[in-house]
Amino acid sequence: MAAKGLYRYLRLTYFFTAKAIKGMLTYRWSFLANCISQALDYSVTFLLMWIMISAFDTMNGWNAYEVMLLYAFCLFEYGITGTFFFNIMNLVPGQILKGTFDDVLVKPVKILPYLISSSFICNYIAHMTLSAIVVAVCMRALKLSFTWHFLGRAAGILLCGSLVYAGLFLIVTASAFLPAKIDALFQVMYFFREVSYYPISVFPRVIQVIVTTLVPYGFVNYYPLRALLGKEDNAVFGRAAAWGPLVTTLFFTAACFIFVRSAKCYKSSGS
Repeated sequence: MAAKGLYRYLRLTYFFTAKAIKGMLTYRWSFLANCISQALDYSVTFLLMWIMISAFDTMNGWNAYEVMLLYAFCLFEYGITGTFFFNIMNLVPGQILKGTFDDVLVKPVKILPYLISSSFICNYIAHMTLSAIVVAVCMRALKLSFTWHFLGRAAGILLCGSLVYAGLFLIVTASAFLPAKIDALFQVMYFFREVSYYPISVFPRVIQVIVTTLVPYGFVNYYPLRALLGKEDNAVFGRAAAWGPLVTTLFFTAACFIFVRSAKCYKSSGS
């Protein structure tokens, strides 16, 4: 039954993805202009980051290319997650407010798998494309090789980081079901996202503890890349990389549980 259910939602994902791509191709020039503008925006961010860190030579032992690698992985993972989860965070609160979330509840599907299947958007292609280019440039500058071992570890980092982002999107969305919506969660998520752009060892110990335990942004890029690059700095949890797969899986599972439980608080508009 579990395999049959998984196949059903994979088919739904395929159909909704095909529909989204057809919609994107209908307005291809508008989509292309949007991608170019996003790529230029983030290209400027990468350039400013490289200039800033180069001016100081290193950031707690991390040179400009290594910090750009941190940011590139962060941006790539955000793009992967946003493709399937951003519309959940973006649209569901409005549906709850208007009462149109009833349309989801009356369908013969489980709420969360359906929302993930139907929320595909193409807007993050620029994020992932630019990030892949920057990763390649940084690897060449750092004299790293594209071996199967590296590609396997990189894929694992991207998967774990995407689970963290997905969990955060779900937790923020879950708050919309509660009688007292916690708007500050959105600001908290984006504040700590900016912290993860840099080696977290440069921040005070209390920030390092928060982004390792409460809001696990450290596992998005810093801890796994620290181990991959063989960096030695004064991080509070220097050997945390080994716990990455377990921590990110548990965090995403907990976020799914919170979302499903919070959805039970929804009160239908009766319309």
